[in-house]
Amino acid sequence: MESKDRSSNENLGRSQSMQDLKTKRGQHGCLAQFRDDTATSRKGTSSYPSSPRTRANRDHGVSDIDKMLRKKLDIVSSVLNVPNEDAIISTDSGLGSPRSPFVNRTLLDGDLSAIDLSPLDFNQFSTTGRNGEHFPENDDDATNEDEEEEEFQNVDEIDGPVLSVNNQTNENGGDDEVIDYNMPVNDAYRKSLEECAEKITNECGFKPSLQPRFEWYLEDSLNTQNELEDWFCFSDYSYFTPMHDAFIHYVKDTKKFISDDIYAQMIIKQLINGLNEDCENSLKCLCYISLGSFGHVEGKEEHEKTIRRNNTLLMEYLSTIVKYFIRIANDCRDKNDQLIKLTRMLFFSCSIIYFVVLLCISLRNKKEKKVLVRNAINNLTESKILTYLTKYIEHWRWNSRLSMRIRNIIMLLSKCLVLQFGDIKTYKNSKKSLYRYHKISSNPDKKNKLTVSPLHYEAFSLDISSRYPSYELPKSQLPLDSDKSNSLSQFLEIPRPKAKNPVNATLNMPEQHLATPAPSPPSSPKLMHFNETPKTRKSFQTNLLYPCLYPSDDDEENDELEERMRLGSEFHQDNDITIPYSIEEAAKILSENLEIKLSTKQLWHERDLFMITERGWEDDNMKDPYDYHDVTDEVDQDLFEILTRVDDYYREALPCLNSLVFVLLQTIELNLTNQFILTTDPVDDGAIKAQLEVLKAKEKSMKSSIEILFFLLKWFKLSHILKFEHLAVILYDSQFINISSAILGKYSDHYADRIFNRAVISQKNFWLEASKYNFEYKNSFRYMNQVQKPVEVDLIPVFAYMLRTLRKVVGTKTQRIKELPQSIGTILKKYYHIFNLDIYHPILKIIKELTPFKNKRWKSEHMELISGVFLYEQLELVDNWVTGKDISGELSDAYGQEIALRALLQFYNFTHYQLAMEDLGYVKKKNGFYPE
Repeated sequence: MESKDRSSNENLGRSQSMQDLKTKRGQHGCLAQFRDDTATSRKGTSSYPSSPRTRANRDHGVSDIDKMLRKKLDIVSSVLNVPNEDAIISTDSGLGSPRSPFVNRTLLDGDLSAIDLSPLDFNQFSTTGRNGEHFPENDDDATNEDEEEEEFQNVDEIDGPVLSVNNQTNENGGDDEVIDYNMPVNDAYRKSLEECAEKITNECGFKPSLQPRFEWYLEDSLNTQNELEDWFCFSDYSYFTPMHDAFIHYVKDTKKFISDDIYAQMIIKQLINGLNEDCENSLKCLCYISLGSFGHVEGKEEHEKTIRRNNTLLMEYLSTIVKYFIRIANDCRDKNDQLIKLTRMLFFSCSIIYFVVLLCISLRNKKEKKVLVRNAINNLTESKILTYLTKYIEHWRWNSRLSMRIRNIIMLLSKCLVLQFGDIKTYKNSKKSLYRYHKISSNPDKKNKLTVSPLHYEAFSLDISSRYPSYELPKSQLPLDSDKSNSLSQFLEIPRPKAKNPVNATLNMPEQHLATPAPSPPSSPKLMHFNETPKTRKSFQTNLLYPCLYPSDDDEENDELEERMRLGSEFHQDNDITIPYSIEEAAKILSENLEIKLSTKQLWHERDLFMITERGWEDDNMKDPYDYHDVTDEVDQDLFEILTRVDDYYREALPCLNSLVFVLLQTIELNLTNQFILTTDPVDDGAIKAQLEVLKAKEKSMKSSIEILFFLLKWFKLSHILKFEHLAVILYDSQFINISSAILGKYSDHYADRIFNRAVISQKNFWLEASKYNFEYKNSFRYMNQVQKPVEVDLIPVFAYMLRTLRKVVGTKTQRIKELPQSIGTILKKYYHIFNLDIYHPILKIIKELTPFKNKRWKSEHMELISGVFLYEQLELVDNWVTGKDISGELSDAYGQEIALRALLQFYNFTHYQLAMEDLGYVKKKNGFYPE
């Protein structure tokens, strides 16, 4: 009863609102004679009483409309094979469907495909009323002329009646039945519609579901706890027992060592001094201390605290440990005896440095530990550990040995790079400070402000100059245009204005002559005879190669609107020809939002020096504004120390970068043979343990390798754009595009399974193995794993780093974009199905670079990615990346751009790093003619 009353009230509200609408409509002019004389209004709800007199006085045009609508309904009824409309529409029956009381407009016009029939509506279309009474089939009962006119008397549209629904209580207290004017459908036709709808749904595979999300951020990629686990592989856990036994044998009071910092510092000092006498046992104890004295803690939290405390004590002796590490590593590289013992010692020394470096990375932004961390960084800088590890990896390329433990060396190099240069947060802060130092706007409100690049602005300037030669553009920060036609550097940056587009060559010349005082009127179109075939359609486009002869109709500037829209004196041109307001406005907007980055200024500076050398001039030993060795700034002291370390590493490691890239890419390429096992697959646990351990070791090495390349590219670019381009060229020549595309394709099908923990992974980890040496620690760790299972997220940084590195290598280089495989779009779509902005950004940037070179079919298949560029990426004010690019021009100049870039790189490296280039075989040529 409550539901019935509620529905009655709802229908009552609808009837009242419709009634009010008709009452107001009837009070305007001639529409007042169109009264509401439907069946519901005759039951007492209409404000206009029904009478033959009023029906006789209505407009005759309405009767014609009624007949036209009746005729349409007869046609539709015959098509649907249902009874005629006299048997369908009855004033006494209740075919009520409160949800859709209006007749579809397209249905009246005969468009049967546009009928909206949901399964809920099919039950309403039957030949019986709501209470079971049958519709009248006799013409004498339903074809009365007055009733025919009453059904369509309230006309609001030309082909559709406005219906009034009334559910008020009648005089007898019963509920009025709701009239449904929708067209009925017989059972056979309804069943066929249901089958078609089900078939379409199954074929399309439409399953409305929310896009899965994965909460992960690139700034959080360096997780200390996960990095500690990555260091160890299956064979490394065999060293835990010798380390534990050596520590117990050397330290008499282990509990005091854990609780008393002074006693612990004394023990560590004794062990450091004992490295000369018994290096192996001392390293075992120091490594056990660095690992957190895992046999003497009672839980994971206490273990983590002990790791931080012990490695803080070891920071003071970091330089000494590094010295012994280098000596042991050299023995593992050069000696041929006692390699097993040397390999163990190399692992112990590597582990100590690795754990101390991880602690310094986590404490870098804490003020109370800033002095301690800086001292550790300076110790590593003085020992030149980055250069040593890079050359060590280069030696392994030509003379590989198991005793060199190359996996640990690569992982140690990755963390030392992060400590020496900085993580993502340090990079962002350093970039802001460097932009401020060079007085360049870093555009903090970049997300809410669109900008234009210098190349696009120059193209816009050339277009305006070709159309309006007398117009002077506003002053900008662009350098003076020099003659580069005879220089190889002309291919580095090529503006592509629309005026030079090859399309203009196919367009006709302007019909008006320069001496014509006014534009000639267009000729009248020729009449086509009856038997004449129509001509092909022509496209009338403006040829931008020619100037605009008549830019404005208001030469005297007497238009009031023109005066209101005037931009100002600085943009107003006092010439004989008036420039259109849109041109002045566009020039003003683009000049104010021109963005010149630090990398662009660096490239321009080196290009000028390169052109000077090409012409045989002298540069007068100009001071390099991007050399930060002698800069003294107390505010940004940390920044210039980092940039100095980056420059020193580039100078010392320049001859080794090629070998470093080769080894790292070889480590990444090993993962192409990986086999993945899902949790739902029936497998034997004992048979896959070794396979999972090998898979884990290979993936951790791949993570460290791609991390090295990513951070080197970022910091090289901040230091100088040509350092970045040199490493990018090495990556391109080493087939990084093919290797990274193959890895991304290998993992694309298992991407969701890996990040959502649906794949089988190795259960062995550092915390589990460490807990076995203490009973209480073991029980607490087992309970914690039962309550909260660990989630595998270590593979996400691999995809983020690899996608970003791939984008940096191919970005704005047409010759390299051509090297992307055909299936790269399909691969990237699989990574796009899981929402994560840090994964989205490099994907969408690659798509933005790739889209102009693809056909319409490819664009239609990858429209989801193209739309994502507009949704999530920052666009420019002048951005024609989807269509409108000069594709043929870019393809023809792509090879020249690559050659010009390599020539500029050779000039830059030989000018600034001549000693390093001599190791690669480049020697400065001397003049062979010496006059007597």
